[in-house]
Amino acid sequence: MEYRKIFAVEFKEFNREVLEKSWEWLNDPIIKELTSTSEFDPESQNKWFESLKTRKDYFIRSVCYQDKPIGVMGIKHLTDTDGEVFGYLGEKEYWGKTIGVQGLQYMIDYAKSIKLESLYAIVLKENINSYKLMRRLGFDSVKDLDDKTLIMTRYLNTDEN
Repeated sequence: MEYRKIFAVEFKEFNREVLEKSWEWLNDPIIKELTSTSEFDPESQNKWFESLKTRKDYFIRSVCYQDKPIGVMGIKHLTDTDGEVFGYLGEKEYWGKTIGVQGLQYMIDYAKSIKLESLYAIVLKENINSYKLMRRLGFDSVKDLDDKTLIMTRYLNTDEN
């Protein structure tokens, strides 16, 4: 897919610095709502971070611009066939600058490289920008989970993908 990169970003290891930034980002009321983040505390966040060392069902990367962490992208609930893609840009000045496109494409490419059959995302219906991003990169609405959220899926490693 062709698109103009307003800011070229890098995807790096998710480390403690980004974990600490994530605490700030995910406690921002707007980001918390758009990502459907439930309440959490530093202790549970640290326990989750430590668990990443041995988990096979999680792939997570820091999104960095000029070595500055600005967000997170990943795939969780990984199985042999699929996984749930997720992401957020914590630094709001980068919203709308094609970074979401770059991050989602990076996750699609990774998923293809490990031979997943599909990726899915759980998207808030009110999060129009996420919905448009998913559609732009080939995700289709599959079903409503409830009155506020829907599941979108993209099938991978097919002739047209």
